Amino acid sequence: MSIFSKAQLLYEKSINEKIDESDMDTIIAWPEHELSVLFACADQVRRRFFEETVDPCSLMNIKSGNCSEDCAFCSQSAHNHASVQIRELAKSEEIKAQANKAFQHHLPFCVVSSGRRLSTDEIRNICNTLKECPGEKHASLGILDENEFQMLKDAGVVCYNHNIETSRSYFHRIVTTHTWDERVETVKRAKKVGLHVCCGGILGMGETWKERKEFCQQIRDLDIDTVPLNFLNAIPGTRLDAPVESPLEFLKAVSLFRLVMPRRTIKICGGRELHLGPLQGLLFFAGANGYVSGGYLTTSGAGVDKDDVLIGTLGLRKRLG
Repeated sequence: MSIFSKAQLLYEKSINEKIDESDMDTIIAWPEHELSVLFACADQVRRRFFEETVDPCSLMNIKSGNCSEDCAFCSQSAHNHASVQIRELAKSEEIKAQANKAFQHHLPFCVVSSGRRLSTDEIRNICNTLKECPGEKHASLGILDENEFQMLKDAGVVCYNHNIETSRSYFHRIVTTHTWDERVETVKRAKKVGLHVCCGGILGMGETWKERKEFCQQIRDLDIDTVPLNFLNAIPGTRLDAPVESPLEFLKAVSLFRLVMPRRTIKICGGRELHLGPLQGLLFFAGANGYVSGGYLTTSGAGVDKDDVLIGTLGLRKRLG
């Protein structure tokens, strides 16, 4: 079968949500010198379901550093030795100011905190603040219970982010202070109260393609709405080495997630500037239809204005909530 016939078959199976494990192996084994054909396939799947619309969002780190969890990749973990600002919960005025900036740029606004979870009192304070914030609101506040998720929903939060980070089989290599199952159960609780869920992880942490495939399948099984993918930015003082993957390998992984989950938002987050540089525009042609804009939790990004220029140059437009 020619490479073009393979791509056509993948396209047909993807739009009908029929990609199986054998198809995933085909994608993983796709020759680098023929990746343009795979990208074209993923791009056409993206266009079929999302046309020229992309789904950005903006993050605010509302409580940073001194985290009790031992995530090997995270500069905010107290188990690591990274230089990171330790900051208690942001004041209401600061959060509202950042929410207004996001709203002016037509960006959904997501509040994110370090730590295993915020306390119920802290969540209540955040909810009171978010009720006064304009625009579409998201949150990522750790491992919460059903009542706390309901509080967020009542405050106008429409989407909750809680990444499983990597495959179940590789998770213990990255985190030991909580389990993969705890993260999955948190996702299910958020879904139960009617929140949209954003759940993905990080590529380039030393996982194999086999483990990456498992991760992709497990995300699909969770039936969530948005899949955020990060490319590891190995911060000095954390416990992981810098990724060995090439930009094209990361882009192939984006195509894998797109073809496996054709109707889901595939959102590219931290590490895209570092690892892709001038190739960032190819993210969308490899199947992505979302991105985090304006910086990440402890690292800076290209900035909203530059991101707006990028998507405009590509003929894309932001989804307006």
